[in-house]
Amino acid sequence: MNEKKIFSLDRIEGDKAVCVSDDDAVINIPLSLLSGMAVNDVFSAIMTENTLSEITPMPEERDRRIACNRARINAIKGRSKK
Repeated sequence: MNEKKIFSLDRIEGDKAVCVSDDDAVINIPLSLLSGMAVNDVFSAIMTENTLSEITPMPEERDRRIACNRARINAIKGRSKK
């Protein structure tokens, strides 16, 4: 089944990229498929079994997620001061 999903590059282990989809599916793919991408980058791709195709970087989504996480951290820090 071909399904378009959004992934983040969770970590790099040697020549493999460990990617996690928004529905928590984990896939290990050759790092060479994600040329120019770094840890925490977000991309969309078509997932067929354990392979990805039509990989499209989503820098705006990465930036949105980083800003959201920073806001959460700041909110938590603010609560701990009380």
